[in-house]
Amino acid sequence: MSTVAMSTGGTPSGKTIFISSLLVLGNVLGVGVLALPISAGLGGFIPALLGIILVWCMMLFAAWLIAYRIDSTKKNFDIPSFFKEELGTTAKWIAIACNLLILYGVLVAYLSGISTMMTALYSDLAEYQYLITIVYFCIVVSLIVFGLGVMRKGMSIIMIVLWICFFTMCFTGLGDWHGNLLTYMDWRYLPICLPIAVSAFHFHNIIPTVSKSLNYNKPATYKAIFIGVLLGLIINLVWVVVVLGSMQENNAGTTSVIYAEIHNLTANVPMTEILNNKTFEISALIFALLSVTCSFMANGAGLFGFITDLCTDYLKTDNKLLISILSFAPPLIIALIYPEIFLVALSLVGGVGEDILFALLPGIIIVKIAHSLLKKREYSTLSRWMIIVGWIMVVLSTFILIFVLGQKFGLINMTPPKLMM
Repeated sequence: MSTVAMSTGGTPSGKTIFISSLLVLGNVLGVGVLALPISAGLGGFIPALLGIILVWCMMLFAAWLIAYRIDSTKKNFDIPSFFKEELGTTAKWIAIACNLLILYGVLVAYLSGISTMMTALYSDLAEYQYLITIVYFCIVVSLIVFGLGVMRKGMSIIMIVLWICFFTMCFTGLGDWHGNLLTYMDWRYLPICLPIAVSAFHFHNIIPTVSKSLNYNKPATYKAIFIGVLLGLIINLVWVVVVLGSMQENNAGTTSVIYAEIHNLTANVPMTEILNNKTFEISALIFALLSVTCSFMANGAGLFGFITDLCTDYLKTDNKLLISILSFAPPLIIALIYPEIFLVALSLVGGVGEDILFALLPGIIIVKIAHSLLKKREYSTLSRWMIIVGWIMVVLSTFILIFVLGQKFGLINMTPPKLMM
């Protein structure tokens, strides 16, 4: 088991902690906002609220664990090596496989989401869906290869625009809001929401950066993580309330939750049709394009770096053309073969890759740490609570994993109710 480095810097100010928490919030406020209301709506607001909060807690504890284990004396921190130190070599290879699934999967989801959204919003573009996918792919890959530095320099401006668009979406989204729609409940469909919630609250790759920005002060890092992900929870729930208070479950034509789920639509598409409000349409479109593009670039750069490391270590080559093809060709091919795979891809990413990497394995580690402390007769009360939390994480994450894999292999048939127009 790895040792834990002590905090190396002085206590950061509250302002510094809050600024660092915005790094977490920036990762949470993204593409999950576009997908979560639709998957949440199948079971209704109250079941979704319970599921989202449970997943939020699970992802928060996993984040605290990673922050707890970051060693300031080491130059770099990477997830596979972290799991190797905690659980052995097998866990490292599981982490590598999950990381590849996450990075490839989200790129597929982004490509599919953009093309599906554009063709659903603007019917004249329907026959150009493949072209939209290819053009968008070329733009974002070019930005990754040639314009990543410029994008990073302008990130503060992009975040301001994202915030303005998001709050404009929420405000104008109340134009046809009905509180009684939030009373609908069907607990059978709660599991469908869980893997999307995992994906919505995935921010863990940014934790080393947050820790470094706070001089590796662990209490400050814990606070920044909590503040950032709490704000993310509130914002996501506000948006879910806005959408589910505007969309009927069924029997509403192309604007129902079930229609959006079946056709893998982002939440802004049916909302645009319901509201018929240009301000909402434009702000939601800008938010979607910017959030997806920023996420694509961050994950695309991460995937390129990850494939570079794998090729260097195991194929003994650093050929950039080969690395580029291995990194970006598979997501493009899958998105072209399955153009309407947005929610399906996010469900697979959240329910398998992110679920194992940032819920199941961390839960096992928390239980392991707690048992170690009990043997040393240290922090007995805290250790017992850690065991309970760890096992809850293991059980919940295992349930999500089994559910998603069961659906993908046809062992669990939980299709939405029959669509009524």
